[in-house]
Amino acid sequence: AKTRALQETLKAADCFVIVSPEYNHSVPPALSSLMGHFGGSLYKCKPSGIITYSSGPWGGSRAAVQIQVMCHELGCLPVSKFVSIPTVSDLFEPDGTPKDTDHRMLKQLPELLTQLEWMAVA
Repeated sequence: AKTRALQETLKAADCFVIVSPEYNHSVPPALSSLMGHFGGSLYKCKPSGIITYSSGPWGGSRAAVQIQVMCHELGCLPVSKFVSIPTVSDLFEPDGTPKDTDHRMLKQLPELLTQLEWMAVA
């Protein structure tokens, strides 16, 4: 029942924001499995934005590049702007609240969302 509900949620979505950690320099297996499980028909022609994070200095950028390829294969076209958050524990409190809302790494998000909104309503 939960899988069917998730399928309906994906089907109804106009776009996707994919938020992922980097796992062993790659995409977490659970995310890859989830996206692959439903196949391209639910993602087809829907734009996506990719946000990654890591405990290291690269902010999950290696995972972001691989997620981008997955999205292309599924027909879920990613916008050109990525958001990569390095040393995530330095930027966010344990509850997810930014420690410094003016931090330069957080300034990436508005452009990603602007691009995503433009593609979703185009």
